[in-house]
Amino acid sequence: MNSEVIEKNETIPADTAIVKKIIFWVSIAMCLFQVYTAATIPLQSMLQRSIHFAFALPLMFLYKSVDNKKPALRLLYYIMAVLGVAVNIYMMFEWANVNNRITNLLPLDYVMGITCIVLVMVSGYMYLGIWMPLIAGVFMLYSFTCQYLPGIFHFREIPLRRFITAIYFGSDGIFGSCIGVSATFVYSFLIFGEALLQLGAGDFIIDLSQAAFGTVRGGSGKIAILASSLFGAVSGSTTANISATGVLTIPLMKKHGFDSEYSGGVVAAASTGGQIMPPVMGNAAFIMSEMLAVGYHVICVAALVPALLYYLALFIMVDLRAVKNHLTGQPREELPEMHKVMKEGWHHILSFVVLIVLLIVLQWSAAKAAFWATVSLFVFEWGKQLLITKEKIDLKVLPTIAVNASKGCLGIVASTTLAGIIIGAFTATGLNLRFSTLLIELAGGSLFILLILSAIGAIILGMGLPTTPAYILMAVLAAPAITQMGVPAIAAHMFVFYFAVMAPITPPVGIGFYVSAGIAQSAPLKTGFAAWKVAIPGFILPFVWIYNPGLILQGSFLQCIVPIITSTIGIIALSVGVEGYMKRKLTAVERIIAIAAAVLLIIPESITDIVGIVLAVFIFVTQLVLRRKPVEATA
Repeated sequence: MNSEVIEKNETIPADTAIVKKIIFWVSIAMCLFQVYTAATIPLQSMLQRSIHFAFALPLMFLYKSVDNKKPALRLLYYIMAVLGVAVNIYMMFEWANVNNRITNLLPLDYVMGITCIVLVMVSGYMYLGIWMPLIAGVFMLYSFTCQYLPGIFHFREIPLRRFITAIYFGSDGIFGSCIGVSATFVYSFLIFGEALLQLGAGDFIIDLSQAAFGTVRGGSGKIAILASSLFGAVSGSTTANISATGVLTIPLMKKHGFDSEYSGGVVAAASTGGQIMPPVMGNAAFIMSEMLAVGYHVICVAALVPALLYYLALFIMVDLRAVKNHLTGQPREELPEMHKVMKEGWHHILSFVVLIVLLIVLQWSAAKAAFWATVSLFVFEWGKQLLITKEKIDLKVLPTIAVNASKGCLGIVASTTLAGIIIGAFTATGLNLRFSTLLIELAGGSLFILLILSAIGAIILGMGLPTTPAYILMAVLAAPAITQMGVPAIAAHMFVFYFAVMAPITPPVGIGFYVSAGIAQSAPLKTGFAAWKVAIPGFILPFVWIYNPGLILQGSFLQCIVPIITSTIGIIALSVGVEGYMKRKLTAVERIIAIAAAVLLIIPESITDIVGIVLAVFIFVTQLVLRRKPVEATA
C-alpha cells in the first residue's frame, strides 16, 4: 500500500527506499494521533505540541533526504531527523520538571535547547527560504546585544539560561501557541481538505461553477471566481488554489474573449480571496483565534461580510468588463447540467453544512468540528457508493489522505516554530512592551499613518513569506500598537491579516500573480496589476472596519447594518469607477465622481455617507437615464 502512496523509483539507493517506508508509517502514525486527539480531547498543551512536533520535525528532514543524491548529505539529514525526535522526547518528559530548576538548568537542558533552535532554523530555511530564519536570527542576536543598545532598544542583559528557558521551555517560544494551532486546528482541517480533494471535490467545484454561471455574460470569468473561492476554502493556499483551478479556468476565460493578463489577474485575485472566506479560511485565521483567545467561530463571523463584499466586487468588475467588451456566455449544451452535478457531488455540500453547524451554531472546537465534518463526508460518500451507485468502496484513499495531510503540515510547522523563536525573544527582552510605543511615535500619534505603515509592512513581509508567518510577525509587531490606539483587538488583527493575504497579488513582487501569469502565458507585471486592480476592495475594506467595526459584526444591529449598506454601495461605485463602464463608458469626470463616492462612503461619518450616496446615485442615474450609444471598448 505504501508503494502506491509514495512514488516508486527502481534506481534509488537502498537507504532511500527504507526512508520512504519510514516516511509513510510516520505519516500514518501522525495522522492517527491527530485524529484521536481531535475526536476525543487534546492532551495537555505542551505534551500535545511536543508529540506533534516529534512527528513533523523528523519528517521535514526525511523528505529532504529522499530527493538528495549525495550520501553524506543524506546522512546529515538522518542525523538531524534523529535529533528532532530526541529534542521533542526530552521536552515531553522534562517540561513539567524544568520549573523546579528554572534558575539552575542542567547541562543537558542547554544542549537540547540549542539543538532544537538550530533544527528549527535549518528546517525553516529548507521549507520557507532565507527571510524568516533571518528575521528570527536578528531577534536572537538582539537578545544577546540589547544591553549595549541605546534608548528604547536598551534592555538588561539576557543570560543564556533565561534565553533557553524562554525559547525552548517557555510557553511563548517554539512550543508556544503558534505551534499549538498546528497541533490541533490546522491538521484537522488539512485532513478535511485533503479528503474533499481525494473524493472528487475539485471536479465538483469546477462543474458546479460552470453549471451556475456558464451561460451568463462573461460567464467564464464568473466561473473562475466561484471555482477559486470554493477551492480556496478547501486548500487554504493561494498558490495551490491558482495552480489547481487556473489550469482550467484561465484557458476558459481566454477562449471566451478575456485577454491573457486579465484572465490571470482575475484568477489570482479570486484565489487569494479563498484565505479570507469562511468557514475554513487560511491557516493564519486559526492562529488569530489562538492569539486573541476567542473561538474560531468568532473569527469566521467577523470575516464573513468583508469576504462577501470582496467577491461581490470581483463579480461586478468581471460583469462590467463583459458588458464593455460584449462577451456572452457559453451555449447550454456545452456545459454540465446542474442536476447531474448535484447528483454526483451533493455529499461535498452536506459535509460543509455539517462543518458550519458544528463550528458556528453549536460552537464546537475547530478541531472537533473538522473531524466530524470529515467523518460525515466519508459516511455520505460511502453511503452513496453502497446504496446508489453500487460501487466498491476504495479504502486506499485513506493512507493517501494521511500522507498528504502530514506532508502539507510541514511548512506550517516550520513557520509556526520560527515564529515561536521570534515571539520568545520578543517577550524575553521586553521589546514587546516598548515596540507599540515606538510605532505610535513613528506615526506621530496618527492612527491613519500607523495603519498605512502596518499595511506596507504586512505587504512587504507577505511578498517574501507565506501568509501565516507574515501575519504572525505583524500580529506581534503592529497589531498591539493599533489596539493601543483604541481599535478593538479583532479589528486590528483582521487588518494586518488582510494585507498579509493581499501581498501575493501586489506588484511588483507577488508569488500569486507570477504563478497565474505562468499559466496564462502573460506578462507577469501586467498580470499583477490586473490582479491588483480587480482586488482593490481588499486593500480598502480593512480601513473601513478599523474606523467602523460594525463591518466585521462588532456592535449592535444598527451599528453593523449601516456600514454594511454604505460599504456595499461604495464597493459598487468603486467597481464602476475602476472599470470605467456601466451601461456606457464613463467620462473621466464620472470616474472621478464614482471613486470619490466610494472613498466618502468609507469614512465613518454621517455627512460623508450622505454625500457619498448622493454621488453614487448621481452616477447610476446618469448611466441609466442618460444612456448614450455604448462606446466600443477595449480590454
